[in-house]
Amino acid sequence: MITTGSFGRVIRALSSGAMFCLLMTGCAMVPTTGPVVPGDGGDVSADPYGGYVRLLPAGPQLGVAPEGLVNGFLKDMGSFEEDHKAARSYMLPELREEWSPDSSVQVFQDLDTVDFDSEISADGLTATVRIRSSLVATIDEDGKYLPNDDDGLFEVPFHLAREGGDPEGEWRIQDMPEELILSQLDVERTHRPLNLYYFNPEGSALVPDPVYLPVSSEELTERLLRRLIAGPSDWLEPAVRSAFPGGTVPSMEVDNERVEIDVGALGQTNTAEMGAQIAWTLRQLPEIQEFSLIVNGEEVAFPDTEGESKERPRPVDDFWSEVAPGAISLGTRAYYVNEGRLWSATDWEADTFDDAERVPGPLGAGDIQLEQFAISVDESTIAGIPLDGDEVVAGRTDPGADYEEVLDDGFFTGLSWDVNGNLWVLEETDDPDEREDDEDAREEESELILDDRRTPPGPGDSTLWLLRGGEEVVRVSAPELNDRSLVDLKVSRDGTRVAAITEEDGERSLELGRVTVDGDQVTVGGFIELARELEDVLDVSWRSADQLVILGSRDRGTSQAFLVSLDGGTPPASTGTSVAGMVTISGAPGQPLIAGTDDGSVWISNDRLSWQNVAEGTAPTFPG
Repeated sequence: MITTGSFGRVIRALSSGAMFCLLMTGCAMVPTTGPVVPGDGGDVSADPYGGYVRLLPAGPQLGVAPEGLVNGFLKDMGSFEEDHKAARSYMLPELREEWSPDSSVQVFQDLDTVDFDSEISADGLTATVRIRSSLVATIDEDGKYLPNDDDGLFEVPFHLAREGGDPEGEWRIQDMPEELILSQLDVERTHRPLNLYYFNPEGSALVPDPVYLPVSSEELTERLLRRLIAGPSDWLEPAVRSAFPGGTVPSMEVDNERVEIDVGALGQTNTAEMGAQIAWTLRQLPEIQEFSLIVNGEEVAFPDTEGESKERPRPVDDFWSEVAPGAISLGTRAYYVNEGRLWSATDWEADTFDDAERVPGPLGAGDIQLEQFAISVDESTIAGIPLDGDEVVAGRTDPGADYEEVLDDGFFTGLSWDVNGNLWVLEETDDPDEREDDEDAREEESELILDDRRTPPGPGDSTLWLLRGGEEVVRVSAPELNDRSLVDLKVSRDGTRVAAITEEDGERSLELGRVTVDGDQVTVGGFIELARELEDVLDVSWRSADQLVILGSRDRGTSQAFLVSLDGGTPPASTGTSVAGMVTISGAPGQPLIAGTDDGSVWISNDRLSWQNVAEGTAPTFPG
């Protein structure tokens, strides 16, 4: 039996030698309470089998023409039972045995949008049917849902032949692509977005890798675990690591509520990290109550778990919370500005929210008036941009602490923290004369109120800085963003991804990028656009490890808050009736959403249906 210890977390601290101290101490604030908005990236997700309806395939009809056969095939391809038994019934025996669909899917809107073009050979024994339709999306072999960027058509040929070469024989498919071709409705019915979990490079938090998998068979548990152990998707792989060595081929046994995973002979491994990746991935499946992990022929024991057997831990055990996705505790506090000072909330109810406590330390006391601020993930340090915007200061949240300037001689516009104590800073580097005009405008502000549509920098006129460990200022490379304006950027709390608001030709977009580190070089890239149907994106925050909350509008409507999943296929969800004048939004795992308005009010949403005004103040935010 192998006994595993706890996780070896690596938490970077900003040292006092170069810039300022970051002590791993807690703030003397009262945690927020009240109902929470359910979310993933830290919470158990919804039942993946909900809404699944098993398709009853009709099978090929007698005497049907080539076009009708392919039409019926497309209808029945949405049946996954018995290894696509229904779809195989449309094929000739040789193809029926050889056809091995990979995980990729071409998604079309519906059968009414499909054009069929059939051509029968002169001898009447073979035929070709070409289908054409608009491509809604693709699901690649990694399980990534990729919406189509344009309105282009896709064309797929099907080669048919008569059974037995008989002129009177039934038409069957002789050759076709390996990929699946499904309508949008079939994908919604058969597939679900699920997360695979991998570690950030420091091992301090798990990072979700969303994939779309079919849930219409009894093999979902095994399919999900095989995808996990095979490694992250091509998109996420440069930003994360897995405890499972490349090339690991597991054997599995699923028995009712338990799954056994044997990963074979791997040599020296971190079994605690393996267990955490498995546990967080499995907790999405409500039927799996425990698992066992076999490494090098021995069953692994997890002594700090609370299950009936240390060799059979539960996926939902609190033991795994140390590296939880979201990288933030469920008891985190909310912060906001009132009368130039920083406060933390004491309660979520309107009649008690005003009983807030001032944040200790010089920045909390308002010794410097801040236009923007960000609280470190461990809530020990404040970073802020003063009203003139030409420096970044930071200080601890301890009584009697001092603050220090950590960046200067710039025009800084954005701040965010990751769990490893790294501060990310966005700077505008456009024409100095224009910058002075903006600084004059800032000095006229008497309250910390964010302009909901300030003039963005020009394309390529932004620089991203990383204060790594407090001893090193690193310029982050972002070459993919040089052709458009970078309005705002927030790093995920796990430090592996960034959410960016960009603008091109007056149109704003929400984009997701990944963070890669190669020695001293840090790069953000691989940007993909999210929530294309939303317009005028004003603000963005990491609601959880796999979900953003943004301010934006739809169909030229009023600005409101939307939840945006990172899986690529889930439509943005409104958070309820719009509140006039919203200019900032913030979220955190297991917490209500909190927003600030341009008239200096703080609003919260506990139920995703309505908003409640709880206090006077501006720029409310959660740590990160």
